[in-house]
Amino acid sequence: MPFIEKIKRAIVEKTGAWEQVGDLCYLHYLPIIRRWRENPRWTTAHNITKDTFKLTDDEAARLLAFLVFFALEVVPYEEKKRKENGEIN
Repeated sequence: MPFIEKIKRAIVEKTGAWEQVGDLCYLHYLPIIRRWRENPRWTTAHNITKDTFKLTDDEAARLLAFLVFFALEVVPYEEKKRKENGEIN
């Protein structure tokens, strides 16, 4: 989770040192979100994915296609089933 406490963000950014995996996630998230905010469009998402995971254009496009499918089709289906069948304890 990149949404660590604001005071910790400054320390992690300045030093690069992290104590918990959320801190490390924040370090990875920062350049991604900054790049996205500079130019929010599909090509940016594609290039971020490609660069982050060292993928070819085809591999990045395939991964992003799956993520869109998962977000728009699978997650709503799972939410529906959770409401129908109940939470897992």
